Amino acid sequence: MVYGVPSDKVRGEHAHRECHQFLIAAHGRLSVVLDNGHDRKEVSLAEPSIGLYMPPGIWGIQYKFQPDTVLLVMASHHYDAGDYIRDYTDFLSVVGQDGR
Repeated sequence: MVYGVPSDKVRGEHAHRECHQFLIAAHGRLSVVLDNGHDRKEVSLAEPSIGLYMPPGIWGIQYKFQPDTVLLVMASHHYDAGDYIRDYTDFLSVVGQDGR
């Protein structure tokens, strides 16, 4: 669970090599940016009955957290630091892009 995030802070800013994730705004509202290295989309999560599936290989950013937002993140794998791609340039190399 992610909570207590100030509205001016950004979370995420990484991709996973193997882990699948499912995000739900259990309470409140936030925006999620999804980037596959070719296209970038922004989605608003605001209802606990609607979730967002993030497969591996998607750069994810969560921001615009409203006060008291609670983000539930379900993951297919246990934490593994080696599964994370934390540098955007490295991410673009992994997905076969030289940049934008």
